[in-house]
Amino acid sequence: MKKLVWLTSFCLAPISIFALPDYEPFADSTGSGGTSYTTGANLIGQTGTSGRTWFQAGPGTAPQPTIAAGDLLVNGLASTGGNQSAGFGGGSGTSARLNLSVGAGGITSGTVYYSFAMRLTDLTALNTAGVFWAGFNNTQGSQTTTPNTVVTRLVTRSAGAGLYNVGLDKASGVASSFVWATGDFTTADTLFVVGSYTFNPSADDDSSQLWLNPDSSTFGAGSAPGGSISSILGTDIARVASFVLYDRSANEPTAGAIDDLRFGLSWADVTPSSVPEPSTFALGALGLAWLCTRRRSA
Repeated sequence: MKKLVWLTSFCLAPISIFALPDYEPFADSTGSGGTSYTTGANLIGQTGTSGRTWFQAGPGTAPQPTIAAGDLLVNGLASTGGNQSAGFGGGSGTSARLNLSVGAGGITSGTVYYSFAMRLTDLTALNTAGVFWAGFNNTQGSQTTTPNTVVTRLVTRSAGAGLYNVGLDKASGVASSFVWATGDFTTADTLFVVGSYTFNPSADDDSSQLWLNPDSSTFGAGSAPGGSISSILGTDIARVASFVLYDRSANEPTAGAIDDLRFGLSWADVTPSSVPEPSTFALGALGLAWLCTRRRSA
């Protein structure tokens, strides 16, 4: 019996090390062997509860993403809180990269998702053409150059008068090919975005999708809802192995933040509901109460 338990544990170990979903709440992780995520500290070098570390992806110069004060809460979405988030923006600096729990070979088939809450707090540098500042990458670990092989790019642009738009670019890098979601937003708005990348069999036919503020009734659903925008323009990526939060361009938002960053292989992985499913214990208690009622009435 002991041998069976040991063998089962051994076989399951790789699954726990290299398996999605992943969750990054940007919260103090010292209780589980991570770092403190102290407000004002650089995001690069922080290590979360599952042992994933944020790596340098750029020249090492300022500005770079930092730990910001305050949560970005989305109604109906599960969150561990912590009263912290990740701040970014401010010009041509250094980006931060987080490895996905998939190994260096990455994900090469199917669909992979990310999600996060976001708020832009200073639009001063944002231009009207649009610029991307987050997306999936094909490489893991640290580098001194800025990653440029990026898919499912989250793009934003100035809409004038203190407003901005949110959009998607699969990988084209051409502003005229960006796809924009409906709606103008201000620096007071907290948004929830879900992005996906789907591998398809032919050359340069992979597709990216983006959902902006999906209805909370879809959180935790077995399949993705409608209402997304999509893009197929740009070169396919060989693998999805990491996620990059950028501080690379003078045209990025001057300041912004993201929170509750998730990765998964399904819609449910990246949209967990704050309303938990009934537990086994609770269901058992209900069953016992029903049996007692039946017995008394018999």
